[in-house]
Amino acid sequence: MRQPSTRELRAFTGLSMASAAISIDMILPAFSRIREDFGLPSDSAQTAGLISIFFIGFAVGPIPFGLLADRLGRRRTLLIAVALFATGACAAMVLPTLGGIMAARLLWGIGAAGIRTAVTASVRDRFVGEAMAREMAFAMAIFITVPIIAPLLGQALMTVLPWRAIFAVCLLFGVSIGVWSMTMPETLAASDRQPMDVRQVGVASRVILRNRTSWLYCLGTVALFASFASYLASFERIMENVFNHKSWFPYVFGATAVAMGLASLTVGRHVGRIGLARLINVVGSAYCAATVLLFVVSRSAGGRPNVWLYLVVLTLVLVTHNVLFPNLVAAAMIPVGHVAGTANAVMTTAANLVGAVVGIFIDRAYNGTTNPFSMSFAISGVALLLIVRVVNRPGQQATLGGDAIREGVSA
Repeated sequence: MRQPSTRELRAFTGLSMASAAISIDMILPAFSRIREDFGLPSDSAQTAGLISIFFIGFAVGPIPFGLLADRLGRRRTLLIAVALFATGACAAMVLPTLGGIMAARLLWGIGAAGIRTAVTASVRDRFVGEAMAREMAFAMAIFITVPIIAPLLGQALMTVLPWRAIFAVCLLFGVSIGVWSMTMPETLAASDRQPMDVRQVGVASRVILRNRTSWLYCLGTVALFASFASYLASFERIMENVFNHKSWFPYVFGATAVAMGLASLTVGRHVGRIGLARLINVVGSAYCAATVLLFVVSRSAGGRPNVWLYLVVLTLVLVTHNVLFPNLVAAAMIPVGHVAGTANAVMTTAANLVGAVVGIFIDRAYNGTTNPFSMSFAISGVALLLIVRVVNRPGQQATLGGDAIREGVSA
């Protein structure tokens, strides 16, 4: 089997992980058209369910696919996931009811979860700790190109084709990842494969819970994802109904994605020099400050702030979020060793399931203002900062350097 270059590995990792992003971001500009086609009010939250149900599938998928990844290897697992991804996208194209599309989105999300789980475990096979954080940051920089392009592509498609054509593009994207994966080497040696045993979930969970840094940073990813899920599901309605700038949505979404990608790329180049623990501490503080400021800006204007001020602060929130998330994942996964597939699945399930459920409540709390949305970010920011402070408490700081890496390799 040929050995891909570093650039190809990063591109493959980033685009594979982007299979979930393209499945979400391309459909966002279609929400108003979907509401019209199904006779829903212009501010209906039912279209947000297309995002929430996807995230529920994304939460359900990691554990079974984590088990498969540790038993069958990363590449075979990814191909199974691509098959489910493609089936869900194809079903969404043809099913006539919103309920049927929701069911297809659930299956679609399970497949996307499998792709992400297999690819993340493959990265963990090659890298540990700060090295993994660096590679994940580079992958995220590639990944973030999808949110830049996807909404604009979705909107452009709808000018000439029905909104269901968006699902066809997602289908082709998933199939392309599957074909590409067949040229990539397997990263899990046969001697390191684990039996297909659900007890492995308990083993991986205990590995996480025994390490204070792992379970606290896993909890941090839950706090981050809950607010971000609400952003994906609700921001289109906010741009249309609060700011009365519906046409701005794909451009604003893409511009924030550019800022997020540039930040990930910059941090990825320097994470080894900065240090993982220090990076999380500094950026965690900045994220908390930005989220609280977002809520203050919203609340002080009665939930209808100046659009430019609000978007600037929201961009700061999203940029710090995007820097934090892969580094929290990398820090949490240091001790998991050769059960990376299952351990990553447990962490992903926790983040996505809680995020999807919380996102549903935030969407339903929408009251025609930015206040509920902004409050969700402020709560996540304060929670994240408390977690970081506990991890870095004097005398009890868990090491994210060589000792922890050796522990992870020998786990």
